[in-house]
Amino acid sequence: MAAEKNNVVLAIDGATKSYDQLCVLNKVGLSLGRGKVMALVGSNGSGKTTIVKAIAGLVALDSGKIDILGSAAGSRQSRAVTSVVFDDPALYPDMTVLEHLGFSARLCGRSDFIDRAGELLAGLGISELAARLPQGFSRGQRQKTALAMGLIRPFRLLVLDEPYVGLDSVGKVALLRFLSEAKAEGAAIMLVTHSPELVDIADSMVVLSSGKVTYAGKPDRTKLQS
Repeated sequence: MAAEKNNVVLAIDGATKSYDQLCVLNKVGLSLGRGKVMALVGSNGSGKTTIVKAIAGLVALDSGKIDILGSAAGSRQSRAVTSVVFDDPALYPDMTVLEHLGFSARLCGRSDFIDRAGELLAGLGISELAARLPQGFSRGQRQKTALAMGLIRPFRLLVLDEPYVGLDSVGKVALLRFLSEAKAEGAAIMLVTHSPELVDIADSMVVLSSGKVTYAGKPDRTKLQS
């Protein structure tokens, strides 16, 4: 049991959150272990975004808790090992793509980022954008930049919210490769997704509906419409 517990990277227990009189999370519980991929699915309004924000420490729960490697979500310790990429990337208009990656890397104490930045940009097919400002970028270009920012920093937990949205075939192939590498290195990965292809690469699947877990088990494409 001790070995199993030590293998847990993300532990959510009884997570409950309401806005005014609307309950968006109702005693949600789940866990994600080292080197495992979880697909978190559910319709709009099911509570997925709130879970992601709570993991990132941007939303405080009304009750329950979220621990990342034994530290509370939002704490300095948990932030140091967690990388979250939201589904609506926010980029700085006065920073180039490469400057965005450098900012993300240095923020987490990584100074030797140039080679990794080149690898990520080349893999995602946006090397030509390295010196450009994001003004006028397409949805896909913004998404690729945000993914590169999330992947360049050190992490033990990676949370990607709808990472396939806006990606072309080059970006999708690259993302799958980078996820496989991160998994092999022992990272825990949560994919918030409606994509059957991403469900297929997951080790487990959790379905949220109206703030409750309605399914937790093996990945099942048929439950994407739940």
